[in-house]
Amino acid sequence: SSSSTTTTAQDEQELEQIKSIARRDASFLLIAAIAAVIFSWMELNAGNIEYRGINSDARLLSSPNNSYQIIDAGYIATTPLYNFLKENRDWNDFFALINTVVGVFAPFLYIAWQTFWVGDYVPAFKYLFISAMRSMCGWCTFLPPDPSYLMSFKDFPDIIQCLQKDCGDVETAQVNPFLSFFSGHVATLVMCANHMYVRKNKKMCYFFHVFNVLQIIRLLATRGHYSIDIVIGWFMATRVSNPAGRLGRYFSRGDSSSFESALPSSASEVFEKLVGVDVVKEQARMSVLMKTNEVQNLLSQMKDPSEVFAEPTARMLAEDMLDELRDMISSSSKKGEKKNS
Repeated sequence: SSSSTTTTAQDEQELEQIKSIARRDASFLLIAAIAAVIFSWMELNAGNIEYRGINSDARLLSSPNNSYQIIDAGYIATTPLYNFLKENRDWNDFFALINTVVGVFAPFLYIAWQTFWVGDYVPAFKYLFISAMRSMCGWCTFLPPDPSYLMSFKDFPDIIQCLQKDCGDVETAQVNPFLSFFSGHVATLVMCANHMYVRKNKKMCYFFHVFNVLQIIRLLATRGHYSIDIVIGWFMATRVSNPAGRLGRYFSRGDSSSFESALPSSASEVFEKLVGVDVVKEQARMSVLMKTNEVQNLLSQMKDPSEVFAEPTARMLAEDMLDELRDMISSSSKKGEKKNS
């Protein structure tokens, strides 16, 4: 009797598990189908300006003299500000100067201070990685500035270029060449602001994030960057540059052996990093690691209930401590692979 009861309970549990899997798969198929319809419609109609709620005349106002037939949603949204700055070039110079001081020189000073005074090389390594990626992207595909770009000799990099030559009248001068994809202004500010947040300098973090939003609006209004430059710049700072940050932490410790352990040691590791397989393997390792009781207790201890971003903050602060565990897992997995080979 007891065995039959146990068997029935197991059957019910298996049946419930099958139902749960079926509901999960059906939900995914529904979500994927809806997403496929939306994405397909957007791709097929991205070049149709009528769906943007504008006509040809309004489009010319949003980006006049655009011979490249580029449609940019950010340009359309900031048309009123563009018209104001075009008619008031002094205000354009004023905003450009503020952007250069706060958005370019201030992050540079912060990175230098963290590197040489504090001894934290994370911002420096991330900045070098972002700059390298931006240079390579710009070299592979150079996107010309929009013909309606409102240049200012107070803006960066124009302010540097005009120190080396006579730029003439800002309204009639030829636009100085600069890389558009992706936005280094946005990537650097986001990277520095997030580093300030992790280091408990939250007021400065909030300030720079708010300033960055205002900077994005100005960049779009002056046609200094396309919308895609802004999006990828943000993504580069928050996601793609993280491996460079880990290298910076290794370098900060002054331990050459730990720094070298972060670099690929074989041809297969180089291949994995190039194609992105290492990220998948790392996610699998971290998924197992994050479920351990030790890590969960660490996260709960570090979480401040009063913080709006308590969970993300705890995870970011725990990343430094998890690096050592990451190294141990990586070294043990490498030893296992060598034994298997």
